[in-house]
Amino acid sequence: MKRTNVKIHAIKKATEKESEAFKAAAKEFEFEINDPDFWYDVSRVYNNWHHRKLLAPYNYEKQSFKLFKEMVLSGVDDFNKEKDYAIDISVSFYYSWRSVVGYTLPSTWFTWVNRNIFKGFDLADIAGNQAHEYLHNCGLDHPGTDRQSVVYRFGYLVKDRIKTRLGIAPKVVYRRSFWTRVKSFMRAVFL
Repeated sequence: MKRTNVKIHAIKKATEKESEAFKAAAKEFEFEINDPDFWYDVSRVYNNWHHRKLLAPYNYEKQSFKLFKEMVLSGVDDFNKEKDYAIDISVSFYYSWRSVVGYTLPSTWFTWVNRNIFKGFDLADIAGNQAHEYLHNCGLDHPGTDRQSVVYRFGYLVKDRIKTRLGIAPKVVYRRSFWTRVKSFMRAVFL
């Protein structure tokens, strides 16, 4: 099978450190999607993921694993209909106090990444987010924060495999109290 590349077309509004981290994460993402063991892991759990209706060119209510793999590796997405075996990524950084990592719009292949969240990410977290946002560009969606959706689970698998391979310890996540979040909001709005 032909090797798939992760091609970064643009990184906008990023510091040099953010840009370098994003590029390094893209190399890790590329390594994972070209690893047969990664696709073996995907095949083992794929049918347990929640599927959502896809957009062109793979317009099926529930895809087979084979079609999903072909869709990802071929590089065909909603903005590039050519099978070029390149995952095309363009990103723009922004700042928000909200806990949204990033978003993409159906009308563009650009992804917007919240640098407030990004700054706490390691290489594996960034690569997992790249995988997640790329599946949006392929037409997959998730309602709200359905963590069992294909889009989330695929990104988590990329992230977890990279953490394991590079020996990155999982982060201990502390949930901020309600009043801490209120104070952060007030500072963001009024200062």
